[in-house]
Amino acid sequence: MIHDLKGWIHTVAAVAAMAFGAVVFLRPKGGPVHRFLGYAYSLCMLVLIATSFSIYRLTGGFNFLHGASIMSSIGVAFGFAHAFLRRPRNSWILRHFFFMSWSYIGLLAAFVAEISTRVAMPYVARRFGSGSLLPFWCIVALATAIVVAVGWRLVNQNRPPLSTA
Repeated sequence: MIHDLKGWIHTVAAVAAMAFGAVVFLRPKGGPVHRFLGYAYSLCMLVLIATSFSIYRLTGGFNFLHGASIMSSIGVAFGFAHAFLRRPRNSWILRHFFFMSWSYIGLLAAFVAEISTRVAMPYVARRFGSGSLLPFWCIVALATAIVVAVGWRLVNQNRPPLSTA
């Protein structure tokens, strides 16, 4: 459930980043359309990450999800920087690909974890009680692991050769 304006901004940025990222993933790489969509994805991720640091409803304080936001910001920053600066000259495309791919996989993992907990948690709370967050964290871990495993396979199948500079 979205509780306030920052939650709405966070959600809209997440949905937009997922949409832009999907189009980037499915379209041919390089060129002005890829660049535009990449800028849009990066901007949405920046808003998403920034708003994530103002959301503490789950635990009341900084938690592992905020740590994931820090990791995501590093991935987006490095992926963007490699493409923007085109450095190192012999491997910037490969580095850009890996950083941006993993930032998108992280976004999808967060989405799947969020949706799976929203679907599963009402059942878990009725069955086991709502006092423990253990079922929540187990669902998050399982959903994340599945997305990361599928993402790892797709990244390795679609990685550009090192010689494309």
